Amino acid sequence: MILAFAATLALWAVDPRVIDGVSVWAKPLKFELALAVHAGTLALVVSRLSPSLQTKTSLLGVALVFLAASTIEMGWIIFQAAQGQHSHFNDSSAFHRAMFSVMAFAAIIITGTAAVIAKVVWRDADFAAGAAVKSGILLGLIGGTILTLVTAFAIGAMGSPYVGGVPLLTSRMTFSGWSLIGGDLRVPHFLSTHMMQAVPIAALLASNLQGRHLANPLVYGFAAFWVVWTLMEFGMALSGQPAVFLTRYS
Repeated sequence: MILAFAATLALWAVDPRVIDGVSVWAKPLKFELALAVHAGTLALVVSRLSPSLQTKTSLLGVALVFLAASTIEMGWIIFQAAQGQHSHFNDSSAFHRAMFSVMAFAAIIITGTAAVIAKVVWRDADFAAGAAVKSGILLGLIGGTILTLVTAFAIGAMGSPYVGGVPLLTSRMTFSGWSLIGGDLRVPHFLSTHMMQAVPIAALLASNLQGRHLANPLVYGFAAFWVVWTLMEFGMALSGQPAVFLTRYS
């Protein structure tokens, strides 16, 4: 994904075509970066598993299924960008509608892999991390999986991430494209997905504090804060309001 990101960045520099006012390569760039972070997170977690679990055939199977789903997801997004067409919510033909369903299934696999790995971590008595970090990983992966699926299904059901109409280019945040004037379900979706990184990082920081007995409560507290924040942004987006931190930006 990092290599694809570099190649797509080069294509953006030489290809002037746009979709909805932004480069045709903007969506592949964002997805490549997000998937690289997601895959890197899971790889780091797996690297802390006990050696006997790392070499299990079942875990290799999970990795191969994840790879296949990622290839399908990114392959279609990149292909559609090259065609100058939408990859999401494209109902121009029966084939495009079918491919959107395939992408949705692949996205469930990509997201759900985190929960599968969390289950392995939970059962690993020899996981190479302290109690607070292990708790952070479990809370981040499981909570992130659930919230990501909830927000993703909401976007699919709405047929668009925007609530209250598609904003003009001048009413969107740079690069992310998030609406500055109305609801945008991609904001809680982003928070949901990156709970998988935010909570484990918070756990790492908490475990290095002098009062280590406070590490676990801090991790649970931070995870609860992240869930509440995500659900608040989710509710605001559904009611047609921009994200809290975008109000000042606009």
